[in-house]
Amino acid sequence: MAARPGLGRQLRLLIAGLLRLIGQLSALTGAELKANAGELRAPLMGLAAALALLLTALTLLLVATVLALAKLVGALAATLIVAVVAALAGWALAQHALARLAAIDLAPRRSIATLKAQVDRFAGPQKEAEHEQPDD
Repeated sequence: MAARPGLGRQLRLLIAGLLRLIGQLSALTGAELKANAGELRAPLMGLAAALALLLTALTLLLVATVLALAKLVGALAATLIVAVVAALAGWALAQHALARLAAIDLAPRRSIATLKAQVDRFAGPQKEAEHEQPDD
């Protein structure tokens, strides 16, 4: 079957369109990822400030607890008891914070949806043409 005149031109236009689409989607994906990453900044800054204050208060509270408990069970036992309880509480808080961070979705959902729609749009006429051609 001989190629129709203008087929090469149509192919060049299609390739140029696809390259332009890829460039636009690349820019959109970059902007979306930057916006999603920006959502992390405020919660992480708040968490850092809270941790600094809590560390100071916790240190003073733990020292007071060790001193009070040392009168009952001795200095070494009091220190061990307070350290174990503090370690367990810290672990629980860290698990909670990590779960909240894991819940933040950073995937470029809009870019993926746009790319899928564009691919379907470009593939649509080709799929219809394939179904219309009689088998030889």
